[in-house]
Amino acid sequence: MTPLEYLLGQRGIEHLVLTGQVTEQCILYSALDAYVRHYGVSVPRDGVAHIHERLANAALEMMERNMDAEITSCTEVRL
Repeated sequence: MTPLEYLLGQRGIEHLVLTGQVTEQCILYSALDAYVRHYGVSVPRDGVAHIHERLANAALEMMERNMDAEITSCTEVRL
């Protein structure tokens, strides 16, 4: 358990929106961490950056298919 997990639990947060750099690494692993902790996940395609486009697309597909992540755009994110 990390301090972040504790804070999210204290606030009753059940769904995370992941944005940032290196889709095929940082975002993918953060989505996996959230998934195994039973958080819902959204990843806006235009809110993440990649190093290798092909690997980033594969990572987004894995998140959607294997982790039930919602792959969307920044304008479509549900807050």
